[in-house]
Amino acid sequence: MKYLKYSATLFMAGILTIGLSTQALAQSDNYSKAVAAFNKALEQAKANEFESAINMYNQAVSLAEESDNEKAGDLVDRAQSQLPSIYFQLAVTKYKAFQQSQNIAGLEEAMTAFQEAADISEEYGNGQVAQKASNIVTQLLYTRSIIEFKSQQYDAAIASLDEAIERNPNYAKAYYQKGLVIKNQNDEDLDIALEMFDQAIEVGKQVNDNQIVRQATEAGRDNLIYRGVQNMEDKNFARAEEQLNRALEYDAESANAHYRLAELHNKQTNWDQAISHAQKALDLETGGKTELAKIYFELGTALKAQGRKAEACSAFKNAAFGSFQSPAEHEIEFELECESST
Repeated sequence: MKYLKYSATLFMAGILTIGLSTQALAQSDNYSKAVAAFNKALEQAKANEFESAINMYNQAVSLAEESDNEKAGDLVDRAQSQLPSIYFQLAVTKYKAFQQSQNIAGLEEAMTAFQEAADISEEYGNGQVAQKASNIVTQLLYTRSIIEFKSQQYDAAIASLDEAIERNPNYAKAYYQKGLVIKNQNDEDLDIALEMFDQAIEVGKQVNDNQIVRQATEAGRDNLIYRGVQNMEDKNFARAEEQLNRALEYDAESANAHYRLAELHNKQTNWDQAISHAQKALDLETGGKTELAKIYFELGTALKAQGRKAEACSAFKNAAFGSFQSPAEHEIEFELECESST
């Protein structure tokens, strides 16, 4: 009986020993497989097979974590340190594919890939790649808004821009683009669009984005001049004057705004103000005879109304060019009966 017990004990001990040996062999084998997977991942990355490389690096990590080899921890660290750059390179290939297709689906794939690169980089402590990838996602949101804007998906474009601004409140270009989208979505929302242009100017100055500052300034100015002219044609003179003066707040040296104010004041018989704005417009205008002719015509109109014949004749003679030639010559010959210069 004692013999049987002893034999059973030896048998169980043998099983335990065999089990431990098998486990040790498995752990040792896992490390070897992890090294092989790591080396394979390196080869795939060099061959630009980024998705395969990611899978192999992850496999190397899993196998190494199951091993008790003293070098396993180092292998895990090395594999994980490679993943941020590989995810980023994969995202770059997705973006290049989008550049070929120029469709939303391709853009979404690129955005997802860059976001994954940012998340992985953050997880494994590579802040530089994480920030770079995250910034690209923000820029691609702007790109998506442009595509949506061109296809008149205005609500979607605004949503994309809002997301971009939320990610980066100092993204001046996004404010400017949002102003354009709002203006095109509903022409009556000009004041809201102008708020976006103002924001773009403010942020642009803070981050030294002079191009956006200039574009937003011109957009605010030109939209107000356009709307002011519309109101002037509709004989809504008070509103027109308000908008044209506001245009000067964007660009005090706008020859066109001063010209339109001269035109407006002539319609209201405010001769002194018409002359003042016409003279400013002439001082600021950098164009040729065509641009100057229309200003001289408004100047001549105001001077004629004040009885300043000689000055009016001179202004109309300068206005006699292009589409203003016939009306200016009429004023010279039949209204003022100016003396011939010949």
